[in-house]
Amino acid sequence: MPLAAASLPNFAGRTIKGHYILTEKLGFGGWGVVYKAIDTRKLSDSPARHRAIKIIAKAGLTLKHLKAFRREVVLHVAVASHPNIITIHDAFADDEYLYIVLDYCPGGDLLDHIVANSYRSNHELLRSAFVSLLDAVQYCHEHKIAHRDLKPQNVLVSEDGSKVFLADFGLATAERMTEEHGWGTPTHMAPECHKSPFGKTPRYDTHAADVWALGVILMNMLTGRGLWTGTYRTDVFFMRFIHDPNYFYNTFPELSIGVCDILTRIFTLEPLERISVRKLREAILNLDTFLRSEESEEAQEPMNTTSEKSGKSTLDMLDGSPGLSPASSQDDAESPLVTPEDTKVGMPKHVEVKKVEWKIAFRVQVLRGGHDHVEDKMDCD
Repeated sequence: MPLAAASLPNFAGRTIKGHYILTEKLGFGGWGVVYKAIDTRKLSDSPARHRAIKIIAKAGLTLKHLKAFRREVVLHVAVASHPNIITIHDAFADDEYLYIVLDYCPGGDLLDHIVANSYRSNHELLRSAFVSLLDAVQYCHEHKIAHRDLKPQNVLVSEDGSKVFLADFGLATAERMTEEHGWGTPTHMAPECHKSPFGKTPRYDTHAADVWALGVILMNMLTGRGLWTGTYRTDVFFMRFIHDPNYFYNTFPELSIGVCDILTRIFTLEPLERISVRKLREAILNLDTFLRSEESEEAQEPMNTTSEKSGKSTLDMLDGSPGLSPASSQDDAESPLVTPEDTKVGMPKHVEVKKVEWKIAFRVQVLRGGHDHVEDKMDCD
């Protein structure tokens, strides 16, 4: 097993590759830790003097893990020219560790700004930041790359909070359709990303899964809290969403009907019925207000929850189980954005959920055509 990031030594004060001085820890994930560094080759007043360096221990890594590291670097490099994607400057290895040198972002990550309620009190700031995130994800999709781990911790932010920069391509893929289930963070994973409890699970569309995760991030920014612990049958709030076609309108009375309509188009259980990133961007830019109190009385009516394409409601679109899994034991399920049930505003402490008779199979339409692969071009050894 790879060495967990929490058991890595303190790198502060170390110099690597002869010119990067590691100064302080910025964060860590399952395997890697990120440090702020000074590039001594740069002038003291140059922004390029400061970098962020991701460090992964080689101990316990298999050839499969090394291949995943190469894939992360190659896919990140492929899209790093976009202004809203963190630039990757270098990647190398020594006898013990793998290193990725990235832009340093002094504004911290999106979670810091969400916890500080930066966006709940300034929706125009939210609009600007979220649209810049959509631009980054759209650019990835145009280059046939899905991120697969979109969450606030993987989005860095400018100091004023108006622009964001997509980071951490550790789970990214160039596969449009994949059978790699369970990749991502439970709080932000689409239902189809889980393994089916009924047997063989169909492939899923990685781009549509990214859209679902973007919707959860939008709700994080709007409300300052999470939606659910995961898209599981055991999660009370996700099951309430399944059973209530007007869930967002009924549960979040502060949100405008326009926002609730957008959320319904994002959180569609049939992946191919989900709104695209491009249309989501257009909808956010055209939204008059995020608040119901600022809408006209005529506009404050429950949305029409039927699908424009199928004419069916959210529940009708299910041909069976939406790929719901038992709760995950992953550490990432304990997100700072997951609020305990008895503290959620506007949600009762105890909710009775009617029994649902799920069928064994569920419908996922598979896209036709071949897959695009990215060759591994980096030697980490």
